[in-house]
Amino acid sequence: MNITDHEGAAAASSTFEIEHARQRKLKAQKATELSRRTLHRDEIIENCILYHDEYIIVANKPSGVLCVPGVHDNDSLANVVFDRFGSESNRVDQMIVHRLDMHTSGLVVFARTEVALKHLHTAFRDRKVRKQYEALVCGTLISNFGDVNLPLQRDPNFAPFMRVATVASQEESDRIIAALEHQGYKKMLRKPPKESLTTFQVVGREIYGGQSCTRVRLVPVTGRTHQLRVHCAAIGHPIIADPAYGYMGEAASNGGFSEDVMDKIYPRRADIELQRLVDKQVQLDEKKLCLHAKLLCFSHPIT
Repeated sequence: MNITDHEGAAAASSTFEIEHARQRKLKAQKATELSRRTLHRDEIIENCILYHDEYIIVANKPSGVLCVPGVHDNDSLANVVFDRFGSESNRVDQMIVHRLDMHTSGLVVFARTEVALKHLHTAFRDRKVRKQYEALVCGTLISNFGDVNLPLQRDPNFAPFMRVATVASQEESDRIIAALEHQGYKKMLRKPPKESLTTFQVVGREIYGGQSCTRVRLVPVTGRTHQLRVHCAAIGHPIIADPAYGYMGEAASNGGFSEDVMDKIYPRRADIELQRLVDKQVQLDEKKLCLHAKLLCFSHPIT
C-alpha cells in the first residue's frame, strides 16, 4: 500500500466514524421518543394478553414497547396490565417478575399476588424457568449449534450499553470512573463483569434484502442485560435491525471488539458491507429488531 492508499483508507474510516456518530444521535433520539409515547391500552389488551387468572398474567410484548416504567416512569406494558387487571399490592412494581428490553418482542409474565411474585422470582433466580428466543442475524452462521461464553460489562464509552469484558476494557473503565463526577454513572460502571453464556442452534439459512442471513434459536443460560444482542454481535453476526448493537448502532460495534480482532477470530463473519446492505433494506421496510422471546416455560406459582 502506498501513501495515497493509506490516505484514502484513513479518509474513508474518518467519514464512517463521523456518520456513525451522527447515527448514534439519531437513534438515541428515536429511542427516547419511542419510550415516552402513551400506549394504546385497548389495542394492547386485545392483541397482547395471552393468559390471565387471579395470580398471573402472560403477555406477548410488541417490539418498541417498554416492558416496565423505568426511572422516568414512562408508560409501559406493566402499566397497561396493572390498569386493566390490578394487583393485590395495588402497586405496579410489585407485579414485575422479569423484563424484556424495549426493542425485543415476546413473552412476559406478571404476578398479581405477593405469593405468586415470590414463587416466580425464586423460579427465575434458581433457573427453573426455560427461556428460548428466536433471532434473524446477519450473514451465514457456519456452525449449526454452539455456545457463546463471553463475560459482559457496562461499556465505559457507551454507557448504559453493554460490551464484552476484556482486560483492556476493564482498565479503560477504571480510568473513566476515576475522572467521572456523576455518581450514578460511577456506580453503574463499577459493577464487575459477569460471566455470560448463550447457546444457539441454527433454524434455517435465509435471504433478506438480497443478503444471506441465519435464523437461530437462542437460549440465555445466564440472563444479563442485552446478553443475546451483544453475544450475536461479538461473534460477527449482529441481529438484524438492532439499533444498538447492529450496523451503526448506539453501542460499540462487534460487542466491543475491533475490526482487526474480528477479522482474525471470525474471518467468515458478516462484514461491514453485508451489514450495510442489510441495514439499507431494514430502513426501507422500517423493520424492528428481529429478536423474539418465543418460549417461556414455568410451573404455575399456585395451581
